[in-house]
Amino acid sequence: MKWLKRIVASILIVVVIILLFDACLLFGFAKIRPEIKQADAIVVLGAAINSKIASNRALEGLRLYKDGKAPVIIASGGKIADPDISEAQYIEKIIKKNSDESPTIILEDQSGNTYENILNSKQKLPDAKSIIIVSDSFHLARGVLIAKKLGFETVQWSSPKDSHYPASEIRYYYLREFFALIGYLPVFLE
Repeated sequence: MKWLKRIVASILIVVVIILLFDACLLFGFAKIRPEIKQADAIVVLGAAINSKIASNRALEGLRLYKDGKAPVIIASGGKIADPDISEAQYIEKIIKKNSDESPTIILEDQSGNTYENILNSKQKLPDAKSIIIVSDSFHLARGVLIAKKLGFETVQWSSPKDSHYPASEIRYYYLREFFALIGYLPVFLE
């Protein structure tokens, strides 16, 4: 019976370590703000059309573009429903509406999740070695880790301020992302 207790204790220790590591990744990427250097592309990760989340991500991508951080923006995200425009098209619409110039925008409008956002974006610019991921702070860890896993040499990140969310929404999004990161463990470990 002692062997069973040891196995259960070992499993619990592993689970606790995974949960702590997950929390460190989630909050580390959310709170650390590295200086953004020149990159090959800015990848704005999609969010539901007509949402404040998508608008704010698009405006953050535009800000980085105007600051000369990359020569191209990849607007990423597929359709949620057939009659809708894609998330990528919505991001493009917000960028164009808020810019006096005509930014170089590539649409990646076939993805249905974060992994596909980045994989399809990489296929749009196969020679890109460095990117800047733009998403909300709670979503950065997953995006950055996937980009590194898919072979980008340099992955930087930026996000709009969380101040446009009520505190209850922020807690919900961080909790949701906490479990999403755990769900992506097989992708990160392969």
